[in-house]
Amino acid sequence: MANPEAPPPGMLRITIEHTPSPTDPEGADELYKALGIMVVAWGRLEGQFVVCLLTLLNLPGGRELGDQLPMPFERRATMWRKAFETMPALQPFRELALTLLEGIKDVAFDLHLIVHALWEAFSSTDPPSIEIVNIKPKNKTKNGLETRRNTVTAKKLRDVAERISQLNLDMAPLSHFLTRYRSSLNPPPGDIRTV
Repeated sequence: MANPEAPPPGMLRITIEHTPSPTDPEGADELYKALGIMVVAWGRLEGQFVVCLLTLLNLPGGRELGDQLPMPFERRATMWRKAFETMPALQPFRELALTLLEGIKDVAFDLHLIVHALWEAFSSTDPPSIEIVNIKPKNKTKNGLETRRNTVTAKKLRDVAERISQLNLDMAPLSHFLTRYRSSLNPPPGDIRTV
C-alpha cells in the first residue's frame, strides 16, 4: 500500500521543522546524540590529520610537498601519499600511512553522505530512523543529477563514529613519531612555518 505522505517518484520532500522538533518520536535523542558524537569524532580525526600534514611540511624535504596546507581533501591526500612515498625517514610508516589514508577516505565518504543530505522527518520505526536523500551531479542522466536514498539510525551513526575513533587511535603512533622526529631536528629550520 502506498504511503499518502510519500512524495511521488522523482519528487523531493523538504522538512521544515525546529530541530529537535516536538513531533520527534521517543528515542530521537539517541539519534541526535549519536550524530553529535560522530561529528566530534570526525573533528578530532581531521584535526590530527591536519597537524600531521603541517608537521610534514616542516620536515626536511617538506618544501617538496608544497608551500601551504591544501584545503581540498584530494590535495591533502596527494600530499600525504607523496610524503610517505618520498621522504626516507618516513619509509617505515609508509604502509600504515597509506592504510590510514584509505580508512579516512572511506569514513569521509560516509560522513559526507550524512552531513550533506536532505533530511526528511523521522520515520515511525522502533528505534527511530530518518530517511535522507543525497543529490549530486551526474553526467548522461536526464536531469544531470543522481539521487540516492538512505536510512539513518543511531546504530549506523555509532558504527561510523566508532570507525572514525579507531582511525584516530590508529594514527596516534604515526603522529607521535612525526612530533618526536620534528622536535629532534636541532635547531629547527629557520624557515619553519607556524599556524
